[in-house]
Amino acid sequence: MKRVRVIKLGGSLLTMPNLKHKFHKWCHENPHPLTLILVGGGPVVDAVRQVHRANPLSDEFAHWVCIDLLQHTARIAHQILGNADLVETRADLEQLFSGSQVNSTTPIIAIVQVAICFARVYPNMGLPESWDVTSDSLAAAFSTSYAAEELVVLKSCDAPNDGSDLESLADFGFVDPYFADLAADIDQVRFVNLQKYE
Repeated sequence: MKRVRVIKLGGSLLTMPNLKHKFHKWCHENPHPLTLILVGGGPVVDAVRQVHRANPLSDEFAHWVCIDLLQHTARIAHQILGNADLVETRADLEQLFSGSQVNSTTPIIAIVQVAICFARVYPNMGLPESWDVTSDSLAAAFSTSYAAEELVVLKSCDAPNDGSDLESLADFGFVDPYFADLAADIDQVRFVNLQKYE
């Protein structure tokens, strides 16, 4: 299997001016042969949280509605980033690892629809269907499933510490409570404040 890096693109970054420039500058400075991007929910999912606060929804219903909404944030990111592929089927995802592109010398950057791997018909990586599970944990679970050598979490703020103590990051609310366990087997986990890129 081709070496893979997973990037979790925080949904809050979708409203950041010059996202395309900042993202591709970071990728240029941190090249990798195969980068798969999972996009968070940001303000789109926050809208569901607001509905839930006013009119409580069941955790299971809200969990899957939010995952359904991630397909739209992925498509929005695809429009913004421009020259990243959009992977919307499991077959296309597998092709990235086994097809002729594997031998290409040109780096591959592709946005992956979260629902390809997280849907009601698939096991949910042992994750509960609740608000405690965010797209950070989905990205960590995805990274483990595809043996990613690195997970880079792009956010719009700095980590409260150097990012090495994942448990404390959950305590600060920087990642969700399940992230640390899911990310424990990934060789390298980095947190990057993309706001700092000019």
